[in-house]
Amino acid sequence: MELIEAIESRLSARAFLPTPVPRATVERILELARLAPSGSNMQPWQVDVVTGAVRARLIERALAWAQEHPVGSNENPLRGDPGGFRQPYKQRRFDCGMRLYAALGIDRRDKVAREQQLLRNFHFFDAPVGLMFSIHRSLLPGQLGDLGIFMGHVMLAAREFGLHTCSQGFWQDVSPAVHEVLDIAPEYYVYNGMALGLIDAEHPANRLEMPREPVAGFARFLGFEEPGFEEPGFDAAGSG
Repeated sequence: MELIEAIESRLSARAFLPTPVPRATVERILELARLAPSGSNMQPWQVDVVTGAVRARLIERALAWAQEHPVGSNENPLRGDPGGFRQPYKQRRFDCGMRLYAALGIDRRDKVAREQQLLRNFHFFDAPVGLMFSIHRSLLPGQLGDLGIFMGHVMLAAREFGLHTCSQGFWQDVSPAVHEVLDIAPEYYVYNGMALGLIDAEHPANRLEMPREPVAGFARFLGFEEPGFEEPGFDAAGSG
């Protein structure tokens, strides 16, 4: 698959088929992702890949922990408070949820249905493979960008094998359960989970198109109009 096709076809899948993903495929995806750049080549990522019985134990323990501890009881200074998000980010977040609920036929006032949809996160949206990304606490917060770049490489590499992903920041809220089941040392910070598998293309959640801000909305181009500046020959389609 060409890189542009991988980028354009990637989406946050919220429904997967139960088809198993071979270990060799996951290893190859991680082999490609490990080539991601990082500050001073520190390569600050740690990954725990779960499937089968271990995945089931993680789901069971995470659900139990969430029932025992209200949302927010797991102190997390690195995670922003949505109530304090500024615009337009707060509105985009709200719109994302509303679009998803609308696609699933869930009324925003139906708290039970919304909670049931939230619980699907715990099951990796039925993906057969889950990945947990951790980083040593001594590298926080400076190297989180490196970890994010690595995760992006995982998402794009997965497309080469016809697989989809969904990054899941919510696992931070139940990280004690993740540490317990996967025996992750306390000096590592569980940053994100990720679902990996074959997409259920017929599920309405996966037919949802999320709007993207045009380049002009977030980028400034400075110096390109200066006298003497000549743009090199380049094919905007990517073949130049």
